[in-house]
Amino acid sequence: MMDPLGQLINWSAEYGLLGVFLVVFSERVIPIFPSYAILVAVGIAAESGAWSVLAALIAAIAGSYVGGSIYYLCAASVSEERSFRFLTRFALLFGTSSEKVQKMISYFRTNQAALSFTAQLVPTVRLVAPAIAGLLKVNPGPFAVAAGLGVAVWNSLFFFIGYVCARLSFNGNVSELALEVMIVLMVVESLAFVIWRRLRKKKLAAEG
Repeated sequence: MMDPLGQLINWSAEYGLLGVFLVVFSERVIPIFPSYAILVAVGIAAESGAWSVLAALIAAIAGSYVGGSIYYLCAASVSEERSFRFLTRFALLFGTSSEKVQKMISYFRTNQAALSFTAQLVPTVRLVAPAIAGLLKVNPGPFAVAAGLGVAVWNSLFFFIGYVCARLSFNGNVSELALEVMIVLMVVESLAFVIWRRLRKKKLAAEG
């Protein structure tokens, strides 16, 4: 089996910690590989001695955080009127009225710290969350802290999955291990979604 992730990590190792930063940064800007796959690969390489474990983890968190912050800053530079117009048009594609968009904006701003943190723990959503936060004009301070903590948790989780797997048993193919992690992640997400829907139905039934 070909190992494109392994080749990417071998390339990044030639540039030291800057290579780690650039690889993880690129995942936020141009997501060719999913973040968990890259982070697992970095964890494996750190266990093999390519970098210091702590230094590699910090570089990975920094790369991901800076990449997301760029989207936030670009979106925040758009005027509030244009932001609302864009969000309304986008929401209409999914059958959401402008009134509901306004309610969602108010809800997001009220719970911006919690949502900014949680969004960084949801695949795909974590990529667009900084841009949405910028369009909604959330306060940069709370967003920076909450999103930073979310990035740290997500990156650390998959970094150490790769590290521990490399310690226990690893056949040398980084891409294959990343695929196995993806399957497990999809199963966990599906179970979490099913549980969430059931709990939500029970809550709505109790309120009704």
